[in-house]
Amino acid sequence: IQSEGLREGRIIASSIKIQELKHFDTFYGQAPPGLIQEEKENPEDCIPDRPENKSAREFLSKAPTKGLWMPLGKEVKVMKCWRCKAYGHRTGDKECPMFLSGNSASEQFRFVHEDPMHEFLKESKEDEKQERIRQLQALLEESTDSDSSTSSSSSNSQTETKKRRHKHTHSKHKSKKKQKRHHKSKKKQKKK
Repeated sequence: IQSEGLREGRIIASSIKIQELKHFDTFYGQAPPGLIQEEKENPEDCIPDRPENKSAREFLSKAPTKGLWMPLGKEVKVMKCWRCKAYGHRTGDKECPMFLSGNSASEQFRFVHEDPMHEFLKESKEDEKQERIRQLQALLEESTDSDSSTSSSSSNSQTETKKRRHKHTHSKHKSKKKQKRHHKSKKKQKKK
């Protein structure tokens, strides 16, 4: 008996919810009472309403208003491909004749302009190369200096190079200005 009462209660509650939802749907679906609607322009309105234009007006009344414009049944896309420089498709479309091969010069240009990190990475690689060249030049100078000096001075220079190497490993993490100052101070020490 209780289960039947629960079922009836649920059915009544669900029917009330359905009625409320229908009310909201009809209320929000209708325009407010004082609204003056603008007349919609139909495509067939551009052709005068005469008996000889009846077929053209009928054709235009059934024509789609949204979507791609297809004159003469051919799809028209107003977009340009970066790879082949032709209109009618985009860069990644399979319609492109260069879909698989690509235009290498155009791709390189596009890659540079689309990748914000490209310039930064290029500069950092160049800086690393320059720093490596400086290191190798310093090692070369030290080796030529140590060959010409006596054994006591060579032991001192070895300890200095160890200190310099230790300093250099820590200076990699510093900013460029600090590296330049550090490099200038090394030059001053060498001159003394």
